[in-house]
Amino acid sequence: MKLDRFADLSKRTLLTIGTLVVVICLIVFAANPFVSVLLVAGVAAMAVVGVWEYGQLCQMKGLKPAIYLMGIVAACEVVAFFVAHKWTESQELPIFVFAVGVGLFFLNRFRRSEEALVNVAVEFFGVVYVAVPLSYMLAILYPIAPSTVEDGRWWIVYLILVTKVTDIGAYFIGRIWGKRRLAPVLSPKKTVEGAVGGLVCTIGLSLGMVYLGRSFAGDSFPLAFVDALWLGVLIGVFGQLGDLAESLLKRDAMVKDSNKIPGLGGVLDMLDSLIFTAPIVYFYLRGYAQL
Repeated sequence: MKLDRFADLSKRTLLTIGTLVVVICLIVFAANPFVSVLLVAGVAAMAVVGVWEYGQLCQMKGLKPAIYLMGIVAACEVVAFFVAHKWTESQELPIFVFAVGVGLFFLNRFRRSEEALVNVAVEFFGVVYVAVPLSYMLAILYPIAPSTVEDGRWWIVYLILVTKVTDIGAYFIGRIWGKRRLAPVLSPKKTVEGAVGGLVCTIGLSLGMVYLGRSFAGDSFPLAFVDALWLGVLIGVFGQLGDLAESLLKRDAMVKDSNKIPGLGGVLDMLDSLIFTAPIVYFYLRGYAQL
């Protein structure tokens, strides 16, 4: 029965709506100093949890990454990126923190050299995979002079909505009309029809954001029609690649979810597509809007 395909929809919907309400409230008041500190702390906390989930996947494979050290480096990297973006005289801080982190990964292995090559590489990748894209999201939200972006809140809303509509469109269209498996080894429920539907929804919302921006944001959201088109294509494609990439990690570790948060799975499950799309919007703004 088709209704069985949506058995988990009510729980997903309630949790998603609740999460979006909290996120939107934080974004609306992002300019408030207290809220900005709260946001940075929240993003750093998500980086720590995301790295922890990644470390758990690695342990399922018999690896022994220094999970707590990875979490510390990830949190420091997020904070360092925010500080460097707000105060341009500190632009080298993220590189310094990352270099110190890599040094600590090696130093931690001096006591036990077994599989040091693999574990140091795993630790390095974990921080890059989780912390760096989250840092880009903070940079999008808080543009600084001489950026032509007046209000980063519109751009972070654009990133989140356009990315997540890919998942929503793929979910519904795939459950209703999906027949051909997209990646049966990685995610048996994902279909070609769902992927195409998700991409179409992404492009449609990206184009729709142009009109919403002109109506409500004015010069704070200077997204051109042509840019919205190719950005929608890139976000639609890379968002689904991010989802499949995390499915690859979970499949290799033979687990269904990265964590056990009811209805959501884990932080990596929530952020998998944004991890791949946040850099796209960030570098678009760096190149075209001088973020």
